Amino acid sequence: MLKEAERDNLVYVVVDEGHGEDVKNPPTKLKNLKIFKPFEMFIKMYGLPAYNEIDPTSFVAITYSVIFGIMFGDVGQGLCLVIGGLLVYKLAKMNLAAIIALAGVFSTIFGFLYGSIFGFEEVLHPIWLSPRENVMTMLITTVGFGVFLIVLSMVINIINAIKAKDWGRLFFDTNGVAGLVFYSALITCVVLVFTGHALPAIIFFIIFFAIPLVLIFLREALTHLLQKKSRIFPEHKGMFFVENTFEMFEVLLSYLTNTISFLRIGAFALSHAAMMGVVMILAGAGEGAHPNIIVIIIGNIVVSALEGLVVGIQVLRLEYYEMFSRFYKGTGKEFKPYKGK
Repeated sequence: MLKEAERDNLVYVVVDEGHGEDVKNPPTKLKNLKIFKPFEMFIKMYGLPAYNEIDPTSFVAITYSVIFGIMFGDVGQGLCLVIGGLLVYKLAKMNLAAIIALAGVFSTIFGFLYGSIFGFEEVLHPIWLSPRENVMTMLITTVGFGVFLIVLSMVINIINAIKAKDWGRLFFDTNGVAGLVFYSALITCVVLVFTGHALPAIIFFIIFFAIPLVLIFLREALTHLLQKKSRIFPEHKGMFFVENTFEMFEVLLSYLTNTISFLRIGAFALSHAAMMGVVMILAGAGEGAHPNIIVIIIGNIVVSALEGLVVGIQVLRLEYYEMFSRFYKGTGKEFKPYKGK
């Protein structure tokens, strides 16, 4: 039809490019378990998943609650969050209240693991450890947990790339196969060094370090090659190599900073224990002493309100910047069913 229109000078054809884009990008409708649905609020704040993207709601619900529990572990305060969150949710149907209630469940669990109830650490015996008495163990464990979350985010990015048939992103992206191989090898070497084991042979470094870095460095050109484009490298090749060199430095630095960023999980767990320790001192709690109950109640309320707010924001920051940035674009549009009159 277009060829016939070209031969007729009296016919004009207008192509609506936006309509084709709508067909290629269908709307998204989120479907999650009832217990996870309140966390859809965080997803909508960032952006809905595209039609061919994994819905990260369940991922956020689990990781957010667990990280919050690690940073804010106390049996008494956790139960208060659960009860208060459920009451507010039942009365006002606030999604944030439901999120607080679920986070409180994990605060209670980690409170038992830490042996802390309303700041008292002599009542319960810690199932795992006391953060104040095991500072380095706490910090190293949380960094290890952060490494696990980074690797998991890379795996989700690989799955999203496969669903989108984005082969360049799949193989050559910093969070694709090349990035996953490099980061895993780097963490393996760090663990070997700190545990006193010998590093692998030089062939290991060539396969798991050099090759992935070269693929990441040339990802734009290699992506063009996969797409069978006529121009593989840009016209200004010198500028291409200069830009990619600086970008590689940024990539290597980001692997380090993103991993270290998870230290804040352990740091806030220690901070919470230290703040409750101060409350206990002000209340005159000690062996054989009768603490001031009013000071303990007020101290628990102040610590729960202030630190609970800060921890909630910090966990959301980790979700958005350390995990979402690796696998999630959030470019989808919401499905709105047509309602007739």
